[in-house]
Amino acid sequence: MLPFIAGIAAGAVAVVAYNNNKKIRKNVNEGAKKAKHLAQEGYEKTKEFAKDVKASVDEKVESLKSKKEEKKIEKEGEKANGNE
Repeated sequence: MLPFIAGIAAGAVAVVAYNNNKKIRKNVNEGAKKAKHLAQEGYEKTKEFAKDVKASVDEKVESLKSKKEEKKIEKEGEKANGNE
């Protein structure tokens, strides 16, 4: 009995879907357009975030390089003065 009821329900869903296929297709297309728009916005935001992170990392690397260079120069100066 249960398979019979499930078959009737599936058939009813198919008939409703067929009768409303234009409306369903329109809603699916609108949903796809919205999803595409949101994905594009997310992609653009991610690109901007990546640029900011890269700039921040580059600044940090340059800062560390300059500090290392300063320490190296300091040590060379101490050695030249005989203050090892």
